[in-house]
Amino acid sequence: MATYRHRMVEGAIKDFPAIKKDYDGYKLMLDARAMYCGCLWDESVDGGGTVTAGDRYLERYDDPVMRKLKSLMSGIYEPYCELEEKERRILALRYWQNMEVSDIARELGFSESNVYRYIGGALRRLYCSLLSVQPLLEDWRAGKLK
Repeated sequence: MATYRHRMVEGAIKDFPAIKKDYDGYKLMLDARAMYCGCLWDESVDGGGTVTAGDRYLERYDDPVMRKLKSLMSGIYEPYCELEEKERRILALRYWQNMEVSDIARELGFSESNVYRYIGGALRRLYCSLLSVQPLLEDWRAGKLK
């Protein structure tokens, strides 16, 4: 039986590909906006004034939505990367490839109980790390991040 903690971490892990897609898309949009109207360096973006395309390109890292998406993405992925290789592989197969536990066990040569044990241990270790980004995750899910 999954606890609240496990369900919270499972949700974050399942949402990670969509968060990464939003981050990449938002970064591309900021890049395109920065390069709008010609050359990247030393041209005025708005036909005058002091803001050049190069300045706007560098300022995209100060965008509040970009910072929140980056914090959310790294808050999930960095703790995931600190897991053991077997745990990372099992979580990736389970939540990103949507494989059943029996299929994971067969592919990796484990018993199903070992797969469940690895999943449970990984989710327990990830819980404390993901608490710090839980508010950002909830805002992202509600569409309030932007």
